Amino acid sequence: MFDIINTLTEKDVKENFVAVGSYVSKHKNVPDHSVLVIKYNDEIFQFHYDSKCILLDGVYNNDCFHKITDTINPVLIPSFIVWCKKIMKNANPRYGYFYSGEYYDVNGIHFSDKEISETMTCTGFCLNVLKGFLEDDYLQYSDWNTPSYPSVTYLDRYSAHYKLDKNKISESHRRISPIELLCSAYFVDLPIKKSQVDLKLDEVTSYLKNY
Repeated sequence: MFDIINTLTEKDVKENFVAVGSYVSKHKNVPDHSVLVIKYNDEIFQFHYDSKCILLDGVYNNDCFHKITDTINPVLIPSFIVWCKKIMKNANPRYGYFYSGEYYDVNGIHFSDKEISETMTCTGFCLNVLKGFLEDDYLQYSDWNTPSYPSVTYLDRYSAHYKLDKNKISESHRRISPIELLCSAYFVDLPIKKSQVDLKLDEVTSYLKNY
């Protein structure tokens, strides 16, 4: 059995778990939306940020795949669900390609000492949740030093639109993709490095494209 499971159609090896998941685009079979998948007492939930709001809901369709993360002990799942509900109550994220070590604390309050504050993608949201719960960086996020995404003018346009100082937010600008987050679930020791994630990219990409 391949470690990545179709959330609705395949049975996983554990009865209760927290997993890193992603919806896969129908036309390219490439992960394009990150979620955290939670199974507890025979119920499956997903916790995610859809760029407009935070949701703790059911899995929509057969396009969702997941890989269990062994960084969260199954006995802690009730606490993790409570954590998610507190975040839903208190969080107010804004969408943008930024992440530099922020997290949600035990009360579901977002903490950041960066100018960009509570700004994130769907993947960044998962990282904020995981870091807060694990009390450690889930990814060595500084490894992801990529050119401006999704265009060379993105940072300039974002800064102008929200009246922010580009020089103060540029260090937080990065893109960690849904497939990279999915691949991270193969590793346990934190923080997980980009070089480790890169080792799984081809295998996972090929599997999903040929599923």
